Amino acid sequence: MTMNTPRLAALAAALLLTTGLGTAQAQTAEVLHWWTSGGESAALATIRAAYTAKGGVWQDTPIAGGGNARAAAVNRMIGGKPPTVFQYSVGLQLLELADQGLLNDIDDVAQVGNWDKALPPLIANISKYKGKYIAAPVNIHGENWMFYNFDALKKAGVEVPKTWADFLAAAPKLKAAGIIPLALGGEPWQERILFNSVLLGVGGREHYAKVYGKLDKAAMGTDTMLDVFKTVAALRPLVDESSPGRKWNETAGMVMKGTAAFQFMGDWAKGEMVAAKLEPGKDIGCALAPAKDTAYIMTVDAFAFSNVKDAPSKGAQTLMATVMMDPATQAAFSKRKGSIPSRLDVPDIGFDSCAKVAINTLKDPATHLVSTGLFGVPSAVSGAIDDAISQFWNNKAMTPEQGRDLFVKAIDRAK
Repeated sequence: MTMNTPRLAALAAALLLTTGLGTAQAQTAEVLHWWTSGGESAALATIRAAYTAKGGVWQDTPIAGGGNARAAAVNRMIGGKPPTVFQYSVGLQLLELADQGLLNDIDDVAQVGNWDKALPPLIANISKYKGKYIAAPVNIHGENWMFYNFDALKKAGVEVPKTWADFLAAAPKLKAAGIIPLALGGEPWQERILFNSVLLGVGGREHYAKVYGKLDKAAMGTDTMLDVFKTVAALRPLVDESSPGRKWNETAGMVMKGTAAFQFMGDWAKGEMVAAKLEPGKDIGCALAPAKDTAYIMTVDAFAFSNVKDAPSKGAQTLMATVMMDPATQAAFSKRKGSIPSRLDVPDIGFDSCAKVAINTLKDPATHLVSTGLFGVPSAVSGAIDDAISQFWNNKAMTPEQGRDLFVKAIDRAK
């Protein structure tokens, strides 16, 4: 499937003609984002290059930290000085911005580009408001990845674990070899990614979907959920003392250097590996985290479009959406970012072996799961989930039974 370029060009041209302005001015876009690490910056450069090649002018506004960048975008929109295009998490929070009239839709571009057919249904649905696209999903990341250092495993004499029991059995051997078994950055979102890999691994796809998709209180109170918390509790002693507050990319560096054996992290970690001239799947091992059945916990990098009124800015938004959803741009971006394209019609040619696993996995719709925020979980509930997981992880005196109860009560209060 390819983009209908002539129709898209006509769409952009129509906006330009209403202005009487030159192409460069009409296609100037301020892009607000939070991609500041080496791998992230290199990936974003591929979109910037594609945009400028089409005659656009890119004004870069990087803001470190997703929370900070999202807040800045909202404050600027409310203050009447919105960025043309801004990175944002798709889900309920973005829908809330649309509900307040702060966004432009890009449905004309989406219809011409056949986004409905190209995107996984879960991703297409969360990118829309009242049936119209309000975001351009540039890629799909998987959160349930296990990265490992080949030399560290060889030194300790352990195999790549296929179950969480295998992982826990390997940990003492790694410690005895002077290797940190589990590299973790002690921030709530990183702790949640580890927890969710265990949730899927121990509970399976159906249980995961009940917990996050339906906020099923009965599922949260089961013995299966207790086993999840028991497994997470067993992982606590396997991190190093410097874990609290450490950034994810610094933590990925521990696995790349071999001071730590494993990291459970989204595949954006591959972007750091590529930036360090390491090939994922060859120089650093990768596999989906141990699980009873195969699934892919998807999260999406997406850009939204503020409710600008002037035709030049609208023309820039049209061009940007067209470029971001172009199959060639998505392929180039994901190869740098460590992700896979959001368009499932992009061939896997030139992708690393880890990405090929992801692309093949997603061919089966039964494997499609999404991160907590993408289920449309209210922000208050999403925050309560992170808080409960973080409290349990960091309070080693808290029992699995207490952790499960805290998880259930925290979500119940936030609903």
